[in-house]
Amino acid sequence: MGMPIGGRVPDPDAVPDLDQRVALDKALKYMDLQPGQSLEGKPVDVVFIGSCTNSRISDLRAAARLLEGRKIAENVRTLVVPGSAQVKAQAEAEGLHEIFKAAGAEWREGWLLDVHCYEWRSAPARTIRRQHQQSQFRGRQGKGGRTFLASPLVAAATAVNGVITDPRKMMERAD
Repeated sequence: MGMPIGGRVPDPDAVPDLDQRVALDKALKYMDLQPGQSLEGKPVDVVFIGSCTNSRISDLRAAARLLEGRKIAENVRTLVVPGSAQVKAQAEAEGLHEIFKAAGAEWREGWLLDVHCYEWRSAPARTIRRQHQQSQFRGRQGKGGRTFLASPLVAAATAVNGVITDPRKMMERAD
């Protein structure tokens, strides 16, 4: 299920197909979302940028550009996980890892992201924001863990503000 960052949570009652309506209702209850609600401003406590499946060097470059000269919110743990050893080496050659670390992010090995999630599986409920195609399955981050999937720019902006953030608004304020 997806929606634009500036969109509103859909209303299950507006979905004509019964199976889709039931699935949407179940998802909204699990994610603690209300129809018509904006995702912007929803607090998060962990942000992942990258993954084993979709962390291209272009993704890391975009996130680093947004983070350069900024600091990650104090209450947000941010992990940057290159998609492969090759992407990690290229990012380091370009100095991207230094930008991430200067912002307060953890620079991790290019590896499966769920390996990095393991330490939180028994932790209390968290909202985890990351770009990772495999993690939308309920309970994957432990009991009560919730995941919002996002582009690298949305994830980076969210890490800085501690709430789900449209990066375009950050860029407008910087001008």
